[in-house]
Amino acid sequence: MKVILVDDEPLSLNLFKLECGNMPGFEVVGFFDNSAEALDYAQSHPVDFALLDIDMPEMNGIELARRMRLSRPEMVIIFVTAHPEYAADAIHAKADFVVFKPYEREDILDALERARLLSERQRKRVRFRTFGHFDMFVDGQLVSFKSAKAKELLALCVSRMGGEVTIHEMVDVLWTGTGDQGLGYRTTIKALNDVLKEVNAEKLLRRKRSVLSLDVNEFDCDLMDFRAGKVQAINTYHGVFMEQYAWARPMAEALSAEKAAKRFLTLAMKICDFHCGRRKLRIAENLWVFRAQS
Repeated sequence: MKVILVDDEPLSLNLFKLECGNMPGFEVVGFFDNSAEALDYAQSHPVDFALLDIDMPEMNGIELARRMRLSRPEMVIIFVTAHPEYAADAIHAKADFVVFKPYEREDILDALERARLLSERQRKRVRFRTFGHFDMFVDGQLVSFKSAKAKELLALCVSRMGGEVTIHEMVDVLWTGTGDQGLGYRTTIKALNDVLKEVNAEKLLRRKRSVLSLDVNEFDCDLMDFRAGKVQAINTYHGVFMEQYAWARPMAEALSAEKAAKRFLTLAMKICDFHCGRRKLRIAENLWVFRAQS
């Protein structure tokens, strides 16, 4: 798990940093004493688990968690605080756990074990990579297809993100120009079913009469992450989508345009946040001047 630690008193999190280093599966990739810097990092780098101090200057840990969850809803977030009265705020912010200062080594190990278990529960067995070359992974292992058409049919279904693919569409997309007019589509569907059974993922494919679709609750996919606005997926897309299939090229162009629009919106929001912060600072300065003059 990739971990970031955020506290304006870094010494207080040194024990957490040491224990993360000693526990297999944890890697501290960022140590921040500034919430804005932590947010920028989390929005542009993979982060599985964030340990946040609540009582932070400018942007507190609660607000930082809220903003992080906008781009990474699956991130495990645990708060640390010396103020028990913040517990209710942490619960409302949907914290996965709260550790109270001063804490013991056992508290740290308990928090790390909770984070590991939560992350494992959120991770799905099946993942599709659509940016670049299309591939399927089960439990982190690349799935091999004996039938190229079966793999292409699966790619077509993935591109619909849960939407239906009719037999007519299947034949039109996969067999146009091949000369066999899609006479082997039944064999292709069977070959796809056989592969899914081999990797114990047959629940993935839904069939009814002459229609196929995928159960989106059974897999993760960079395309779905992109469409959900997840920053890492947006940054990962570089204009190439399912590159081995000609029918996917129009979608590659559409995704490029969508990425440009998303990045413009993100930049606009950052500018807005900056000016809002400057406005609050000016209001605070004016109040201070007013009080000094009174």
